[in-house]
Amino acid sequence: MKAFLTTLFLTAVFLSSVASGENLKLYLPFTYPGSIGKFKVDQPVKELKVVLGYKGKRYTFKSAKRAKEIFFVIPYRVQQGVFSLSLYENGRRTFFKLEKVKPKHYRISKIWVKTRPLKGKLLKRVIKESRLLRRIFHQVTPKKFKEEKLYPPLKNLSISTPFGARRIINGKRRSIHWGTDFRAKRGTPVHAALSGKVVLARNLYFTGNTVIIDHGLGIHTLYAHLSKITVKEGQFVKAGQVVGKVGSTGRSTGPHLHFGFYVEEQRADPMIVMKERL
Repeated sequence: MKAFLTTLFLTAVFLSSVASGENLKLYLPFTYPGSIGKFKVDQPVKELKVVLGYKGKRYTFKSAKRAKEIFFVIPYRVQQGVFSLSLYENGRRTFFKLEKVKPKHYRISKIWVKTRPLKGKLLKRVIKESRLLRRIFHQVTPKKFKEEKLYPPLKNLSISTPFGARRIINGKRRSIHWGTDFRAKRGTPVHAALSGKVVLARNLYFTGNTVIIDHGLGIHTLYAHLSKITVKEGQFVKAGQVVGKVGSTGRSTGPHLHFGFYVEEQRADPMIVMKERL
């Protein structure tokens, strides 16, 4: 077993050293769950694809057509040990490397909210909205932003619930908290984190008044529980532009902003992304 792992490691080092020439750059400053990374090549490629492997599971990320960059996320489920990272250019693997994930502690979040039985018309609505979100997050469009850093969605970032917190709602264990919640007074302006196109600006059952912006290259940001939406679907916005105001719509316990960052439906930790260069 030890000999096999040694051989695998040496193979990974050899392949990565051969493939990572001047025409290929990997940016991966952090290896925590929820971190984002990026490959960049010198010339546009018809098809770029990243495959992250962990404990027999493959997480695949694709590029827009004729792209020079492709982003990926270390998924939340990659909690400990080693994962593999591969880049494919037009179907041919040109990069392979093993990376060790850095462990991260996640707190437990307990909240109490009013709920309604999910049945009948309400259940149909929730299913329809879930499918809509999946379609949106699977869209990979050409790059729409020029910024290298995220613009803070609020002027003052005071975290109430961090990314990755394990939710206990009304005493029952529920899903993971897939974004970051920031405390703020009702009516506080909410800003676009990057330039992009508004692809959703409407009321959803769970997240209330919600705005989703497509920034291209598979990147989307989400702004939820707004008291007011100030943009329209199809509108192009610049980083820092006001897209809504803080509220407590949807399933919420009080005024706050839920901010999410997605790369092709994989959720990234917004606080880690804010430290990174895009």
